[in-house]
Amino acid sequence: MFGVDYYPEQWTEKDWDEDITILKNLGITSVRIGEFTWALLEPEEGKFDFSFLDAILEKFHKAELSVVLGTPTASIPPWLYNKYREVVQTSIDGIERIVGTRRQGCFSSKEFWVASERIVTSLAKRYGKHPAIIGWQIDNEPGHEGSDISYSRSSLKKFRKWLKAKYKTIQNLNYSWGNVFWSAIYNSFEEIELPGRHVASNFNPSMIQDFYRFNSDSLIQYIEMQIDILKKYTQNQILFTNLYPSPFLPVTDMEQLVRNLDFVAWDNYPVWGPLKEPYPHPFVSACLEYSRGLKNKNFIVAEQFSGMQGHDILGYLPAPGQIGLWMMQSIAHGAEELYFFRYRTARFGQEQLCYGILDHSKDITWKYKEIKTTIQQIRQYADDFINEDVPASVAIIHDIDNVRNLKHQPISEGLKLSPVPFAQVGYDVEIANWYAALNVLNVNTHIVPSASTDLNKYKVVVLPLYFMMDKEFVETIESYVRNGGILILGYRAGIKDKNGWMIDKIPPCYFTSMAGVQVSRFEAVGNDLVKLKFGLLRGNCSKICEIVEPLTARVMARYNDKKKHYKGEAVITVNRYHKGKVYYVGSSLTPSTFLIFYYKVLKKAGIKTHFYGRYIERVFRKGKLHDYEILLNHSHSTKWVGWKKLKPYEFKIVPLKKSM
Repeated sequence: MFGVDYYPEQWTEKDWDEDITILKNLGITSVRIGEFTWALLEPEEGKFDFSFLDAILEKFHKAELSVVLGTPTASIPPWLYNKYREVVQTSIDGIERIVGTRRQGCFSSKEFWVASERIVTSLAKRYGKHPAIIGWQIDNEPGHEGSDISYSRSSLKKFRKWLKAKYKTIQNLNYSWGNVFWSAIYNSFEEIELPGRHVASNFNPSMIQDFYRFNSDSLIQYIEMQIDILKKYTQNQILFTNLYPSPFLPVTDMEQLVRNLDFVAWDNYPVWGPLKEPYPHPFVSACLEYSRGLKNKNFIVAEQFSGMQGHDILGYLPAPGQIGLWMMQSIAHGAEELYFFRYRTARFGQEQLCYGILDHSKDITWKYKEIKTTIQQIRQYADDFINEDVPASVAIIHDIDNVRNLKHQPISEGLKLSPVPFAQVGYDVEIANWYAALNVLNVNTHIVPSASTDLNKYKVVVLPLYFMMDKEFVETIESYVRNGGILILGYRAGIKDKNGWMIDKIPPCYFTSMAGVQVSRFEAVGNDLVKLKFGLLRGNCSKICEIVEPLTARVMARYNDKKKHYKGEAVITVNRYHKGKVYYVGSSLTPSTFLIFYYKVLKKAGIKTHFYGRYIERVFRKGKLHDYEILLNHSHSTKWVGWKKLKPYEFKIVPLKKSM
């Protein structure tokens, strides 16, 4: 259940023996190693040295510590770049990802593929049946830090081939992209360049969307190559790769990427770098639910926060109890295994400021003591429920094509957020906004992909940011509502098709009869707040303000802002459709306004809410012997949940009578 990320290559053999003793005393049963060791294992092309891995694996096996071994392809050895310069990625600004950092490999490079196949095959043949190894982590955080997109010459060549395979003829491509616009009609696939930096107006949205899809396919194919090798040579060893915050940071279709893996793994960092305080706890919970939802099964945390983190700048110091609270939060939302990042803080290299359980010395720290106590506390009950599914009657749907679409055409400044140059995470923040109030109302809620979700499992389905629609999925939604499902549909729903063309119908287009509304006018208000009201209750909204025109729907909320010419017009409606209902939300509500809205919807749906204030989280879990109420206090003050007292950053696992 509890492991650590350990880097034996950064320590001496004497350290290894001492560290094993310390880890066993902590309550650790597993270690994750090896993900950045390529240059050590293959110091020259085709020449391998596995002596250090052999030695450390033997020690772990004797100590009865299981091992997850990483394939070391996330950072290439210098000799590979010096011999094959085309193996590296190029950024949108034309900067090559040379050696000395990480995630340099270009997934379109044949030479990178060949080298990766060689090292992975050699590792799999040697350790595929090793008794200490229980699993493999493929690569490390694939696609992170902007490595999901490459603008290299290799990418250009492969992109042209990808387009030819998709469209067959250049005439089909010209039509699909609408290249008659701005005189961009190509005569051959060889004329197509990459949609990189531009002086003024952007490239064709359909072209950008296809470029993002191509990059996604390239990364997925690369991971699949490693999966195939490992499945060929391993025996009874699980396969996973570790994903990372923020969930929709990359353009990669992660649901497809993890489809042939045994587990999803997540890197859980509730605070990072110079932040003055942690991310709001509903955002962290949303990330965990996203991880669980990709395969609709419990998951692994490959990197669980255990100390202040940052590469160059540090910020918030966790309060006493907070590291333990975050451990419990991960498990509450479906984590079956936690690997702490990291055991001991590196004395050299780019992660000297990424603090682990131990600092730079081997002195026992307050973090070590807190983690040890928390492990003991969790183990009292967790064995009963940790492998059981996380139940939920509500689901929020995300969609990868809409993730990509919002990166290059967010419509509103309020849906545009770029905290670092390689990140456009407006979709992430808005999905978390739609989730937050459900989390504060303490209603178990899944976050699941549109491509592989059985909607009929849920009483209520929430579909925000679904601008680019798939007709088959719309039909699935229609069937769900027709047969009694409750749909909450977000603004600008269904306005585009998969080619990126705007639908030639009044929004919400193919959702109109279901929602019982139409929208002929809307305003993009950025992050400005616009007032609205539910009868006597007041609220606010932002980002997009649609003037919703009821056809068969009933109005639930109206704009109430005297500064707006559409004061008094509808913003939220509800429509009866066959056996089901559709709530249409024509704007982005603030968290407190979502609280009002969801409370009304859930009460009508017969779903019980538990509101204990903005800082108390309650997760319901079913176990083999008991049901459980997991209470988490995310505040620095004492809180009461009924007669239960929660100290600052305290959690309680409360056994309940087993329900049928």
